[in-house]
Amino acid sequence: MIRRFFRLPLCAVLLFALTGPGAAAEKDRPLLVYTAITATTPQIPLWAALAELGPEKVSVEYWKTPDDLRGVILAGRGDIWVGHLEGFAQAALRKAPVTLLAVTGWKKFRFIAPKDSPAKDMASLSLELREKGEVLHTAPQGSPALAVLDETRKRGGPSFTTVSSQPRQLILDMLRGSVRYALLPEPLVSVLLAKRPALKVVAGLEEEFSNLYGGPKRLPLAGIAVNTRFAKENPEFVKRLERDMEDRAARLAGDFAAAANVLPEAVKENLGMDVILASLAGDLILVEPAAGIKEEIAAFLRMALSGDAAALAALPALLDGPFLLDEGKKP
Repeated sequence: MIRRFFRLPLCAVLLFALTGPGAAAEKDRPLLVYTAITATTPQIPLWAALAELGPEKVSVEYWKTPDDLRGVILAGRGDIWVGHLEGFAQAALRKAPVTLLAVTGWKKFRFIAPKDSPAKDMASLSLELREKGEVLHTAPQGSPALAVLDETRKRGGPSFTTVSSQPRQLILDMLRGSVRYALLPEPLVSVLLAKRPALKVVAGLEEEFSNLYGGPKRLPLAGIAVNTRFAKENPEFVKRLERDMEDRAARLAGDFAAAANVLPEAVKENLGMDVILASLAGDLILVEPAAGIKEEIAAFLRMALSGDAAALAALPALLDGPFLLDEGKKP
């Protein structure tokens, strides 16, 4: 069990804000997890695995944007991070102490259109937008979905003219009716549809990409990473965490109510259980150890990092190094 292997090191934590640089070391601090308050599926297996530790043993911080999380990782703050794979890779390429433990987020992005739209898939939606002279609005800015759309265009598939916005502004515009077509992530899609039933989901981006080019109808979008230093000091805990997440995900895959219930109270209060359950209905609760799907991760990161030549050149070495946790070796 997780509790058996949990041995936090004696960390010298300087409490500048409270006592200045002469503060004593904090010996038994809680496990520090950074996650997003809007995340659902990507963090469910983690909280299911950590549940037995008890709330007093785990501290949670919520990041607001991918840039926020990158800054946290580069500074080496925290023990466990829930985030997007390209962000973890970008931080690792800048020598941040980050090791990808597992992929937990696979089906996230949805094409949204008015209910009277005849579009049934990505290709027919692309044609409809061209005929009407409309653009596809996307959120958040810098979304990995844009890289997938770009890859589709390069391969001669459906193409879109896109405009990126911040999620809050795009949701407001769609509620007002000034924007009608969008590519949004869950759970924002479920939030939007609950408030504006005149809209519908046309298709999922991950499934459409797989329909066009083959694959398991998923993309390794998000997951769980650990601070490399923490992993080296707690190798048995980290390995057991990975195995427990796999086990818990398998148990929860068919029980959305139980899956939603393991989320932190702050997440449930922020989104509401109705939205969380609606979001999970079209999702995939699955944990895959990062080292076991190396090629799938590599293919996705080649898309997500396609605008950075230096990152693409360094990617093979990164994926052959300690960035992907290998259960057979010490972190």
